[in-house]
Amino acid sequence: MFYNVITLVFVIHCAFISLATTCKCFSTDDDHYKCHFSTRTPYRYIANYNDSKINYPGCTEKKIWLMIRHGTRFPGKKDSSQMIEELPKLRRLILDRYECNESKISEQAYHDLAKWRLDLIKADTMKLTEEGERELIDLAERVQSRFHTLLPEIYNNSTYKLKYTHTQRAEESAKHFTIGLFGQSAAQKVWYHPAEDNDTVLRSYKNCDRWKSEVKHNPKSTEQMRMFINSNIFNETLNEISQVLGFVVDYDTAYLIYLTCGFETAWKKDANSPWCRFLSLSNFQMIEYARDLKYFWNDGYGFELNHRQACPGLRDVFQFFQAESELKAAIHFSHSGTILKLASLLGLAKDATKLRHDSFQLHQNHRAWRVSRIDAFASNIGFVLYECQRDGPSILTMHQERVVQIPGCPENGPCPISIFEKIFSQSINHCDFEKICTL
Repeated sequence: MFYNVITLVFVIHCAFISLATTCKCFSTDDDHYKCHFSTRTPYRYIANYNDSKINYPGCTEKKIWLMIRHGTRFPGKKDSSQMIEELPKLRRLILDRYECNESKISEQAYHDLAKWRLDLIKADTMKLTEEGERELIDLAERVQSRFHTLLPEIYNNSTYKLKYTHTQRAEESAKHFTIGLFGQSAAQKVWYHPAEDNDTVLRSYKNCDRWKSEVKHNPKSTEQMRMFINSNIFNETLNEISQVLGFVVDYDTAYLIYLTCGFETAWKKDANSPWCRFLSLSNFQMIEYARDLKYFWNDGYGFELNHRQACPGLRDVFQFFQAESELKAAIHFSHSGTILKLASLLGLAKDATKLRHDSFQLHQNHRAWRVSRIDAFASNIGFVLYECQRDGPSILTMHQERVVQIPGCPENGPCPISIFEKIFSQSINHCDFEKICTL
């Protein structure tokens, strides 16, 4: 028997914590470059450290469904090769310009770069880092604190369903999440559902031929980013960086500096990458916007197909909540593309107008689609089923550990299933993945 009413409540709030940059990254006037690393933003800058139990009077927790991006990882093959091969040459060029009094970098930046060595080997490509392990352990502890009855500390495979994609970073994220739930020893006994290569819930886009053809490999999906990078306003940014370093800098060089600063900041919690010194806050914001354009068109609201093919995830939520079984928690470990497409399907982080190459000034300070916030390492989307005395079965929806408002549902209150199903009827009741994705 399916439930009669589902309540979805979604109100973004910022935790009361001492880490100023964490709340800053969710404000519209953040002034810290570490809030602008796009998909390489470490989760510690956006996490909700308020782990108080979430209570709704007259409502009892019944089930929880989570989709979690893997934690901080090492670069992929392309980025790793570029960093290993190009950074030493770029480092030498920057040092030479300073020694010839042809740059404007500080003496401290010079000394820090002179001492710098890249802590990266090709064998680590795409693997989870120690920081990524901590992110998942800490995330599990906070979620468990909020929903302790759904996520008990004693593991039982009849109440937990855990699944990850067929990748080292997702698998290790799952294993460290369970360490956060059950402890080091008990986590070794956890059983995971076998990883599937054609899993449309965890990674729909890998199995969507139409998306690959019409979006991923379509020049139109990167057109806005390319036009922005070639715009006058972006050239002004490149000129600024060139004046600081003492030689002409193109986008590829500026992005390599941005990339290295982001990865090294994410890997090492207490260390400062010397590469971050060569970009101003406005430089970070400009490059971040270029990346936001990429993901907006490739994974977000740029093309309708992006979120349409994510319907198996939302359908799975309803099937899990509908099933009469002992399972209380379904926890999935996936990737950036899954988080962004599911968020778009739900209508989250949606701006009034599409992000374009010529809309930077409009969207600079007030855009909702800011990947640094909505898709950092270890990003997560969750649904919690409640049984409520007044409304019956109800759902709480969360993003980045924060309750959020689903567009179209009543604000600050329950969302009846009739409204929710009307909003997402196509995804819940008519999710024909083969029809959507067949060329």
